[in-house]
Amino acid sequence: MPTNRLWMTAFLLPCLLMFVVLIGIPLINVVWTSFADYSTFSSPVFSGWHNYDQLLFHDADFWAAVRHTLLWVTLQCTVGVAIGVTVALMLFRKPAGWKFFRAIYMIPSIIPTVASGIMFYLLLNPEFGIVKPLQRLLGAHGQPVNLFGNSSYAFWALTLTWIFYSAICTVIVMAELGTVSGSLLEAARIDGASRLQIDLFILVPLLRGVIGTCVILAAVSMITQFDTIFVTTRGGPGASTLNLSVYLYNTATLNNDYGMTNAISVMQILIGLLIVFITGKAFKLGETHD
Repeated sequence: MPTNRLWMTAFLLPCLLMFVVLIGIPLINVVWTSFADYSTFSSPVFSGWHNYDQLLFHDADFWAAVRHTLLWVTLQCTVGVAIGVTVALMLFRKPAGWKFFRAIYMIPSIIPTVASGIMFYLLLNPEFGIVKPLQRLLGAHGQPVNLFGNSSYAFWALTLTWIFYSAICTVIVMAELGTVSGSLLEAARIDGASRLQIDLFILVPLLRGVIGTCVILAAVSMITQFDTIFVTTRGGPGASTLNLSVYLYNTATLNNDYGMTNAISVMQILIGLLIVFITGKAFKLGETHD
C-alpha cells in the first residue's frame, strides 16, 4: 500500500506543480493586486478596499456589465440548453436525413467566434446587409435600422448571434442517450407511452447530470464571452451590451487601471464559482441516480 501511494504521489506531483505555477500563483497575484492602485508606469500600492468600494457603490457601468452577463447566462442556460437537448432528442430517433441535419447543425460550432461576430456584423449592416431588403419587403421605407448601433436593439441582436448555437450540448446529450437501455424504452412503448411522455418522464430525468454539465458549460461560455461583443459593438452603444469581460478589457487598456481591472477579475471569478455551485446543487451533480 505505501508503494502505491508513493507512485500516485509521483504521478500527481508534475500536474500539481503545473497547477500551482500556471494557475495558483497568478490567481494569488490577481487577488493581492486587486487591493492595490497601479498602472503600466507605477508599482502596486496597497489601497485596501478602495477598488471594491468604487466598483460596488460608485460604478454604474460595472453593474450594467453584471446585469448583462447574468441575463446572457440565464438565456443561454435555459433557451440555449433547451434547444440543444431538444435537437439531441430529435436526432436520437434517427429520422430521415438526420445525418445531414446533424452536419449542418454542427457547422457553426467549428467557426471561430471572431469570424462569427464579423459575419453577423456584415450581415446586419444597415447599408449592405439584409436589414434594408427585409424592411422594404415588410413595407417600411424609412432609414434602415442599425441593429448593433442602436441601444434599443443591440443587446438582442447580439443574443441572436449565439443563442441558437448549442451543438456542444447536443453532442454531450447524444452521447448520454446512447447509454440508455433500449429495453427500458421498449417497455415504455408497450405500456402505451407516447414519444413526448418518454422524453419528459424517462429520458429527461435520466439526462439530469449531463444537462447540468451543459448548463455549467453554457454559463461559463457566457461569463467569459468577449470575441463576438468586441468585434460587433465593443460593449456599446453606451453600456447597452457591456459585459464583465469587455469591461475588464476596457479598464485595462483604456483606463490603464490594473488594480481596478484585477478587482473586476475577482468579481468575475466569484460570480462564476457561485453559478457553478448553484448549478451543481440544483442538478445534484456527482450524485448517482436512485
